[in-house]
Amino acid sequence: MPASYIFKKMIRDEMKKLSKPVKLHVFIDKNKKSQNYEYTMSILKIYEENSNEMLTIVELPIGKNPDLEKRYNIERDPTVLLIDNEGNELIRYLSAPQGSETQPFIQALLIFGGALNYYEPAIKKNLNKIVPSTIKVMITNSCAYSPQMVSLTSQFALAAGGKIRVEIIDIMENPDIGKLYNTSSVPYTIINKKEPLIGCYGPNELLEELIGENMVIL
Repeated sequence: MPASYIFKKMIRDEMKKLSKPVKLHVFIDKNKKSQNYEYTMSILKIYEENSNEMLTIVELPIGKNPDLEKRYNIERDPTVLLIDNEGNELIRYLSAPQGSETQPFIQALLIFGGALNYYEPAIKKNLNKIVPSTIKVMITNSCAYSPQMVSLTSQFALAAGGKIRVEIIDIMENPDIGKLYNTSSVPYTIINKKEPLIGCYGPNELLEELIGENMVIL
């Protein structure tokens, strides 16, 4: 059975569980219509079409939304953002959510739409100790371990009320970023300007990296 069929079936089955409207903001350069743009949009449309009209993709042409582009520091096409009601960027995808990344992407959409976030109580307890942070997670869609870090960091961001933002970066689609950070293997995670975390980390380890040792245990 082709993998594409399995993941499309997962999308069809899971997206039906989305009970509240969710918007994805996608910054695109329609003049270029790059291969990444065409491919990413074709993937996102599958999610939208199977969401019982609960997921809306908002396309924002680059060059026509200068204030938003400046606010969210848009430098790449396409850039997919999950933004909360206060305008806080929570999750940024420089990656087409496909293959092994399908499940954590759906999970993030469902949590954003009101589903249970297992880590929210502990994040809330530690929130005053967390400085505003950016977590960059370098992945490839062929890596079996990347989804675990994407899921964990995404849930942290969704629970933190804008104090944590996560960037999911496919280094196959963005090789210059992988080169910039000397990505040796994936998942490869950078919190602010700290030393990279290579491989999978658990929730307590990740929280300690964010705030230090004085934390309420998860």
